[in-house]
Amino acid sequence: AVVSTQSTGKKGSAVPWSMRLDWGLIPLHCPASGGLYRALDRLYGLVYHLDQVMHAGLPYLQEQRVVRYKSRVLVEIAGVLASAGSVQPAIKILRQVQTTQQELHIPITNAIIRLYFHVGNVTKGEQLLGEVESQLSEEEREVNEGFRCIAHGDYSEAYQHFSRAVNHNPNNTVAAINGAVCLLYMGRLGDSILQFEGAIKSSLHPTLVFNLVSLYELKTAASTTKKYQLLDLVTSKSGWEAFPFEFLRL
Repeated sequence: AVVSTQSTGKKGSAVPWSMRLDWGLIPLHCPASGGLYRALDRLYGLVYHLDQVMHAGLPYLQEQRVVRYKSRVLVEIAGVLASAGSVQPAIKILRQVQTTQQELHIPITNAIIRLYFHVGNVTKGEQLLGEVESQLSEEEREVNEGFRCIAHGDYSEAYQHFSRAVNHNPNNTVAAINGAVCLLYMGRLGDSILQFEGAIKSSLHPTLVFNLVSLYELKTAASTTKKYQLLDLVTSKSGWEAFPFEFLRL
């Protein structure tokens, strides 16, 4: 509840919205304890809470802010569902967000295109890609083409597209990860490790670290030493306290 000495006569929460969303996502870092389902439970709880707030009646500007909050939560839910293999429910939720947040039309369409390619529905993915391709940046086109090539089983060509996307934006974690995965499918484990190591210099994303740790374990008996070097790198960055250290598998 709001502290009465600071907000006399007001109702609400003193917890920042971003912290509530982080609270909903925290279980994802604990997969062994059913974290995915706990995260979905928390996120849907946030959606219910936002619906209750909207039904209570709000001034227009405040209502639009709540709509944006809800859209953000729904996008996170779609991401969790997609990671669990529930692609069609994820796409349904993303399309729901599109109806209320027109400014998100292109990024959400990109996400849906990539999900279709991921499950092998190449026809639908290419149809959507054709509808929005002229509105995409060069970086977005390269990433989408990379996923299209993966759907066709052409990992060499996909790698070229992801590499060009990384050249446009070194912080593009999605392109960096998928480019490294393509190298693995091409039998180039050493090059894949180098790609991950290069990506981490630009973006210390937990997923990058987790995948790099996995490759170290595949390639070398000295993987523990490599992991501790990664630990040193993580703790040298600002905000390291919030990093999910279980991803290092030490």
